[in-house]
Formats: sequence, C-alpha cells, structure tokens
Amino acid sequence: MDQQSRKAMLLRLIEQGVFTGVQAVGSPPKVGVTPLFQGLDPKLQAEFAALVYAYVNNGAAGTETLQLVDAQTGSTAGTYTADTGLKLL
Repeated sequence: MDQQSRKAMLLRLIEQGVFTGVQAVGSPPKVGVTPLFQGLDPKLQAEFAALVYAYVNNGAAGTETLQLVDAQTGSTAGTYTADTGLKLL
C-alpha cells in the first residue's frame, strides 16, 4: 500500500469514528482512539494500528513507538511498534 492509499484509508477510519486524528509530527507519534476502536476485534485493532504506524513512518521501518490515546480521557490506551505489535493497557 502506498502512502496516498494509507492516508485515504486513515481518513475513512477517522470519518467512521474509529480514530479522532493522528499526530505524526513530534515525538512520539500519536493516534486518538475511540470507544468504537476499543470495541473492535483485537486482530482488526492491530491491523488499524499497523496502518497508522506505517502512515506516520511513510511506509518505512519506524524507530518510535506509536502511542494510542483514549480520545475520551486523554490517557494512554496502548502502544504499537512493528516489533512488538499492539499492546493495549
């Protein structure tokens, strides 16, 4: 999947209420997750987190952990890296 396709898919997921947005600039990268995301099957959660990770790293191997932030509370909901996968708190 190229960067434009990743962006289009990510925008669709934001429109559908799975994510609230992505902060790709700055350290660490973050994505806001909603109750809809948190209610998804764990496999689908991991696929969506991998999509965001690939997007913020422009398809390259990332060096920083993606933080998943609970959109309702602002607290950390989990992390994702290519090496360890999705870890929800």
